[in-house]
Amino acid sequence: MEPSLTKRIAQVRDQLSAGGLRVVDFFALHPAEASVFSAQEIARRAEVSDATVIRTVKQLGYSGLGELRRAAAAMLNPVRDPEQTLAEHLTQSDDTSQLLAKISLDAAQLVRSLPNTVPADAFEAAAGTLAKASHTLVVGYGSAQPVADALALGLRRIGRTATASGQTGYNFADELGQLRAGSSLVLVAPLRHVREHDVAIAEAARIGCPIVLITEVLASHFADRVDTVLVTPSTETLLPSSPIGHLLLVDALLLAVAAADPDRALDGWKATNRLRGEIVEGGLDVPVNRSIAERAARGPLE
Repeated sequence: MEPSLTKRIAQVRDQLSAGGLRVVDFFALHPAEASVFSAQEIARRAEVSDATVIRTVKQLGYSGLGELRRAAAAMLNPVRDPEQTLAEHLTQSDDTSQLLAKISLDAAQLVRSLPNTVPADAFEAAAGTLAKASHTLVVGYGSAQPVADALALGLRRIGRTATASGQTGYNFADELGQLRAGSSLVLVAPLRHVREHDVAIAEAARIGCPIVLITEVLASHFADRVDTVLVTPSTETLLPSSPIGHLLLVDALLLAVAAADPDRALDGWKATNRLRGEIVEGGLDVPVNRSIAERAARGPLE
């Protein structure tokens, strides 16, 4: 099987010039356009020369722009089979003594790539949307649900109003009913496009709620229907799974939202800690040192 466009980009990214990186980022973020645009149109959008586009296409291992267009078109309906992914990972994991080292190196590569796939203006726009929202609904399914939970919980802890949902089917209607004018909608959709995404986008658009998409491969599916797209690095050739990059992005977003109103963020944490103390008298944590616990139980020395 021929490697996908995203896999080829991941394999050669470290070898590309600054102009080449802009070209492959355009391919990754806009596969629909890449599947039909001429070299001149791609060059204009990526702000490089025509020669840089053709050179980058060759560096990706394609015979020409026509072959790359077909690869970009194949990205428009991505289906990553979990069974196939596991099988590929197992072929890289025959030496279990090196498995931790391998996954750590892959995770470090993912971390280094994150600033390149999330432009500063897109990140700032997403953080601004969350900071201005009176309420945020975060939607995530499958492995994306813990990421949605983490974002909603983090927002609540810094004094914001947020809920997370992994509901599907008609139960999802109750979740969407929370959206109001002034709300924001965040879709955490790394790899799968489901009907609930379309309904959520349509409802948010009807109300006038800004929409933020966090994804790995679905940027082109939603780009013309959402306000901000945050694309995490491809994990197709890496052992770590998508949520790692998404969780890093969530942590950065939470810090940015907190920085937008530090007093509100600190008040939120103070309220959380006060309530914890009222719920759990005598402290929440078990002392880590048994002798300390025993001395505490005996009371102060006379």
